Amino acid sequence: MPRTIFSILSLVVSVYAIMCFLRILLTWIPSLSYSKFSRFLGKICDPYLNIFRGIRWLQLGSFDFSAALGLCILGVLASMLTGFAGKSVITIGFVLQMILQLAWSIVTSIVTFLIIILVVRLIVLFVRKGQYYSSPILDQIDASISPLVYNIARTFTVGKKVSYTTALIIAIIALIAIIVLGSIAVYLICGILSGIA
Repeated sequence: MPRTIFSILSLVVSVYAIMCFLRILLTWIPSLSYSKFSRFLGKICDPYLNIFRGIRWLQLGSFDFSAALGLCILGVLASMLTGFAGKSVITIGFVLQMILQLAWSIVTSIVTFLIIILVVRLIVLFVRKGQYYSSPILDQIDASISPLVYNIARTFTVGKKVSYTTALIIAIIALIAIIVLGSIAVYLICGILSGIA
């Protein structure tokens, strides 16, 4: 019976996550953001998504990762419920393992999104052969990511001045290393936690 309850809850959370994702997508399309369907989704999804709005560390310049965090939590919660449905006995170690995986999934999603932004910006620089090209979108991206990129680069260049291109490359490599090393650490810790009764 508990397995069935966990399976149903997992399905409900998954459907709600899809509805929240659709709500977010529709807000990006001005002609659809005020449609009847979008307003319906807003009544259901906005109370949950608004919980995460205004959290300062989720905002990087003009980028707001609050909706991404909300979706990550729903996705991992659905996975946890599915995991609980598949277990005959739920141990403290299993619960701790699920919580750790939830936290790491959120971190990984945000860092992966940052890597994608940095890689796209780097590609634009290489296509333009290092020449500065101004556009409202690129200027906004640069204003948002420059402080982070240079802070990461400073950590590895010990105060030496580097070009924006070099700083982007260093930041991308460092963020990839964080994901790889963090994933190894989480895997090892989960292995330890799985032995806890």
